[in-house]
Amino acid sequence: MAHSLARLLLRKGRGSRGDDDFELGKGHPRKPQQQQKMPTSQLHVPEKRESDVNIQPHTDEGGDGTYIGDAYEPARTASEWALTDGRPRPYLDFIKRVSKDLPHLEYLAHWMEVSCAPPKWKFIKDWPANRDLRAAKCSVCVMDFNDGQEVSKAFFAHTATLQASLETSSPSAEKPTIRLVIAEDLSRDLVELLGSTYDIDPLFFLSHISDYLFHNTRDRWVELPDLDVDARQRSHFNVQYLRARYFKTQESFYEAEQESGSFNVLRRLDSDRSRKRLQNTLLDTSGASVTLSRSKTSIWIKPRDNPQDPIIAVLLVDPTVKPGHALWGGYRPFSNTPSMHDQAPVEAPTHKSLYDDVVYWTSRMTAADLDGVRAEPRSICMPIFRLVLADWRTVLKYMATMLGKIEWEFENPHWGEAPSDIDNSLRKLSPWRRNVPYYQGMIAESIDRIFRDLRTAPAPSTTRPAFGIPSLRHDFDLVRKLMDASQHRIETIQTTASNSISIEESRRAVQQNQNLARLTFLATLFIPLSFTSSFLSMSSNFTQSTQTIWLFFAIGLPLTAIALITIDLMHPEEGLILGRWRAFWKRKPTSRTPAAVAPQKVQIGRTIGPWPTNRFDTGFRLEGRS
Repeated sequence: MAHSLARLLLRKGRGSRGDDDFELGKGHPRKPQQQQKMPTSQLHVPEKRESDVNIQPHTDEGGDGTYIGDAYEPARTASEWALTDGRPRPYLDFIKRVSKDLPHLEYLAHWMEVSCAPPKWKFIKDWPANRDLRAAKCSVCVMDFNDGQEVSKAFFAHTATLQASLETSSPSAEKPTIRLVIAEDLSRDLVELLGSTYDIDPLFFLSHISDYLFHNTRDRWVELPDLDVDARQRSHFNVQYLRARYFKTQESFYEAEQESGSFNVLRRLDSDRSRKRLQNTLLDTSGASVTLSRSKTSIWIKPRDNPQDPIIAVLLVDPTVKPGHALWGGYRPFSNTPSMHDQAPVEAPTHKSLYDDVVYWTSRMTAADLDGVRAEPRSICMPIFRLVLADWRTVLKYMATMLGKIEWEFENPHWGEAPSDIDNSLRKLSPWRRNVPYYQGMIAESIDRIFRDLRTAPAPSTTRPAFGIPSLRHDFDLVRKLMDASQHRIETIQTTASNSISIEESRRAVQQNQNLARLTFLATLFIPLSFTSSFLSMSSNFTQSTQTIWLFFAIGLPLTAIALITIDLMHPEEGLILGRWRAFWKRKPTSRTPAAVAPQKVQIGRTIGPWPTNRFDTGFRLEGRS
């Protein structure tokens, strides 16, 4: 409280500047009276740590990101992160120049100047060394494919060596027919190099640096959708999907979350904060969790005026955190199991990094695959599309597992003993109900972007294509059907939950009626006695006379008996007296002899029908039947 008051006083002294610009020692000095009222020990400011640069924006620690300015005003902190080192950056200068007329590109220029998401500026501005390290980050593999030769792979960790490689290979007469540049993460220098070398549309980088399901009305980092008629004319597109990762302990998750903050592109492990809701389900280890991280893969293919020109493509993939494991150990390889008679060592991907897996599978493209790339350049992305499908299938299997557990909680014989059981089950269902429509949109957009050239193609034959982009259509359609089935399953579970809540409320209403009936019986029992005491109290000396006290019982007890008998006779079906009389009358022997009944043959065995479920006050119980 004192710390907040101190910040408020300093803000009043400085004017209208925000909390995020607060620095101790700056601003107008306080008056002596204020210094006496506010001890120096209460003006303690938390010590800044270098690890704060890994705090993700739009979190409790990151705070409100609109402190840099919203979409309807110029960036408030643009002058603070402006680059003043004098280095030539023609691509950045180009973006800043055209963003005056194309304001949607301004955020990319700010991202390049900050070297990461601009809302992180308040954390990174105090650590210039970390900012420079981010700006120079480079993890690139250049793959050249030539006919009759083994694929050439070159890895680069510095943009200077990468620039030299790109410049020396371009003018040579032996320029490769196909070149693929695979980049993990992005940085200011890498965007500058690739953009200026290949004249890449800035929208290609802008669409890759952020990760949002929706945007608020004030967000300056909003990504407005493109018209399909315009998107078909562009040489780039991206695919958004989910990646599942398993963490055994809370510590490993926090370590991974800290590492994800070191990425320049904005990627969050638990962006919707549903991880804790899905913890500690049936057969889970305490503290273990699974995150579904949104990922993007962006592809740019250089336009060609001549079919004989080389094919050059740039592929951007997301970095992978080191803590944790791929869910269920990762996907199955895309190749057949070798023969038992094959003595050659088995090669397989590591499943540790998406970047390494993309390089591994791309380097194994066959001559037939390369012919398909020459016919359709987008076929160079076949390996990453397979990985995207594998991640989607893993996520769908995890969703089926979690929804099955939630269904079991509703059908569990002991479910419903505690009132919180329904709330816990609905809390676990809530993230799926909220996010599955977004997941359906991701899949629909991916299908539309990958197969946009096939939408006007003739109807496919009964045989599915074995090569190229069309061969993946059935798998993407299957992923969409499975996601639609999951959505239908969620609606069914929600209906079951609503019915269970209605049954629970009805059971409680019956209990309340039974309790009310008991109270009514007690009231009926004491009404005659109360009437007797009121009637006899009209005599002033009745309570002092010990010889006439027996009148209270002589009058009250018969009245009580008469009242109970009257109530019993008014309810012939439920009354005690008439019920006993009918039972006695039925037990009287009669002269008629019942006719003999032929014995019936009964098949002895265990029934295969569902067990009857009886609802008691303590919850569900199963009643066995032989």
